[in-house]
Amino acid sequence: MYKSYCGIDFGTTNSAVSILDENNIPRQIIFEENKETIPTAIFFPEDNTYAPIFGSQAIQEYISGGLGRFMRSVKRILGTDLMNLKTEVNEIRLSYEDIIGYFIKYLKNTAEAQIGVELEKVVLGRPVHFQDYAPDADEKAESFLRRVAINAGFKDVCFQYEPIAAAYTHEQLLEKEKLACVIDIGGGTSDFSVIRLGPNHKKQIERQKDILANTGVRIGGNDFDRDLAIKCFMPNLGYGSLLKPNPYNGRILPVPFSPYMMLSEWSSINSLYTYKEKKNIEKIYEESAEPQKVRDLLEVVKKELGHTLLNNIENGKIALTNKDKVISELNFLQNPINIKIEKKNFEESIKQDTHKVITAMTECLQCAGVSYNDIELLILTGGSMEIPYIKNEICRLFPNANISEEGKFSSVSSGLGMYAVRVYK
Repeated sequence: MYKSYCGIDFGTTNSAVSILDENNIPRQIIFEENKETIPTAIFFPEDNTYAPIFGSQAIQEYISGGLGRFMRSVKRILGTDLMNLKTEVNEIRLSYEDIIGYFIKYLKNTAEAQIGVELEKVVLGRPVHFQDYAPDADEKAESFLRRVAINAGFKDVCFQYEPIAAAYTHEQLLEKEKLACVIDIGGGTSDFSVIRLGPNHKKQIERQKDILANTGVRIGGNDFDRDLAIKCFMPNLGYGSLLKPNPYNGRILPVPFSPYMMLSEWSSINSLYTYKEKKNIEKIYEESAEPQKVRDLLEVVKKELGHTLLNNIENGKIALTNKDKVISELNFLQNPINIKIEKKNFEESIKQDTHKVITAMTECLQCAGVSYNDIELLILTGGSMEIPYIKNEICRLFPNANISEEGKFSSVSSGLGMYAVRVYK
């Protein structure tokens, strides 16, 4: 018999749910294609907005040409002013609270259908900081998520830092005490914790004395997608090209950067599809000195192919994990483009953001009063830790640490389930 409480890892890129069996051992809910995670994606069909499609099915429906509104990485709006706004979905104004609520409700319903038990209580994972240098945003984002979970049917909601949850999962494998540093680099944020772990510690209900420091920065896989897009893809759509000379003063300016930036961010693509933005890009096309390049930008925006483009970019990033170069075929354009991406180009594009991640990680160790040499266990989690460059740049700093990286995509949700046992048992 399963318990009536669970842990939910609502992620920027993927989400997961852990439920507790009769022995209070976390088990992962299985989603589509027999996977323990589901893409955090939602598609509202034009003919039935109030019956959205989720996960990989949502992505496939959009890419295959289904009519409607597609949204991905909606977690990125947490802590921003967008939380309080509504957006047009098939000519209906929906709040982001409602949109995220659809997804959380789907996770809850899927779990309940598998275990045959109504889930009444939940531990939601959260990043250390939803936004950089905005402490008020954390409280607002938590309140937002609490309302979403209550409206989805949960009667009790609490939160736990995602890196701490991952630490609880990896702690189950330890036979003696270790000073650990958790590195959780997901789709939207990078989070770090320094914590003492071990067989004796895991029996304790209160762990605040074991947690030496937590820090985080709003950089993750979405930002690495953007970096790759700007460096290797957007020049083919006119980024870096010039406008025609100004007829009044002869000045020659580059094409505006704004539409390329918006097109490179999962959370801002839909903003390009307004009448105002489409007319703005038409004007850029008319004034461009290289209209054959900007033409493709105009096509992507007019046909609303931004998510398809960014999906190609993300797939290219993933392919570079095991390859030195890949060819990305933009065959959805009227005049298809083949773009060659080399691993060295990708690594160069993410170098600055990787440095910011390491700076935040170093700050965590400094807050804990320990050095890289003191860390005995390095816990790696989050999909972006699959990127070899990032993993190598981080691991080389910890000369004395053993590396634990099992369950990169499920350790957070499992740990949230373990924490649920402590607070709801």
